[in-house]
Amino acid sequence: MRIAYITYEFPPDTGKGGIGTYSKQVASIMAGLGLDIHVFAGSPKKQASQKISGYHVHFIECDNGFDFRENVAPVFSKEHYILPFDLIESPEINGNAWEVKKAFPLIPLVVRLHAPNWLVEQLKKRYVSFFAKFRFLLGALRRGRWDAGYWRSYNFKVDPDYRFTLLANAITAPSQTMKNWAMENWRLADNTIIIMPNPFTAPEALLALPIHLHPEKKEILFFGRLNVLKGLVNGTLAMKRILKEFPEYYFKVIGDDGEGPTSKILMRKWMQQQLNGVKERVIFIDGLPYEQLPAAIADATIVLLPSLFESFSYTCAEAMAAGKAVIGSRDTGMADMIEHNKTGLLVDAENVSEICAALKQLIGDNEGRCKMAVQARQSIQSKYNAQKLAKDYLHFYKNVVITD
Repeated sequence: MRIAYITYEFPPDTGKGGIGTYSKQVASIMAGLGLDIHVFAGSPKKQASQKISGYHVHFIECDNGFDFRENVAPVFSKEHYILPFDLIESPEINGNAWEVKKAFPLIPLVVRLHAPNWLVEQLKKRYVSFFAKFRFLLGALRRGRWDAGYWRSYNFKVDPDYRFTLLANAITAPSQTMKNWAMENWRLADNTIIIMPNPFTAPEALLALPIHLHPEKKEILFFGRLNVLKGLVNGTLAMKRILKEFPEYYFKVIGDDGEGPTSKILMRKWMQQQLNGVKERVIFIDGLPYEQLPAAIADATIVLLPSLFESFSYTCAEAMAAGKAVIGSRDTGMADMIEHNKTGLLVDAENVSEICAALKQLIGDNEGRCKMAVQARQSIQSKYNAQKLAKDYLHFYKNVVITD
């Protein structure tokens, strides 16, 4: 079987997030089954093809995801005419494979739901002040047009991500949370979306990290992108309370800077302002190459991941594999990954008091925290075992091709 994964986001050039991580993992495990796998990915600096870990990667030079959608079609066409592809898969975001599907409508398309643009934008708007929203409305009126702006109603039928998804021969989601969102907001039927968990191969360096009953360094960790979507507003407010109450604890934050809750400052500066009273016990580190992650997170005893939404969280998977007690968000894909009070804790990411209570529970119970960490490591390796999931994916892909 010859499969093309068409995704703007792919490491190292454009793939620091979950889509890039998923694309790399799935390409690797499917190539491991002997399939002819090709990834068509975006790059801001090169147009090149190479073979990596048993599969082919075609980097498409482009400035953004919209340029990628246009530029990928001729490169795909050239490869398809050499030897036809049996199936293509693409994220829903920005319709990465839109032009390819239009040019080759008979090739079965699998659309993988990750987190549509509208969902992401709606979450960002939670931290826009009423006055900023009102100023936008007044500005539109002064220019002689009506635009409700932040209060604009959502018409999913004209959403480009939704319209692209309708081109699919099959739709998959990595979690029940993502499926539920698409059913509620896009009115997609239950039987049209198949839950296929993201594969995860834990690096040996994470699995080798020791789990300490009485850690020498008491450290709470966040790692990932620094922005409002990762729940860092409430997470920061919770950590401000915790660091004041438990002076022996440190807070380490690893990740590239991003949008803060106001338009004037970035997330890191906002966090530093909020944590000024305990700043001597707060450590900020820029995003690191993946191979440096195990050493950077080794000292953490608790990992705090209060995201507002995740269809799947590779950060959570990595923290669990590292043997850390994880606090994740209840109403996200982490609810599929964490069994509450057994392999981690799930909280309402918008409730600062609930986040604090979870942190205190883990701080005050060394034995319970260690048991949770051990079970987390075992669970993540079993539930998202790449070799098992590779066979499930192959079976699914074959059914899509046969059915079509």
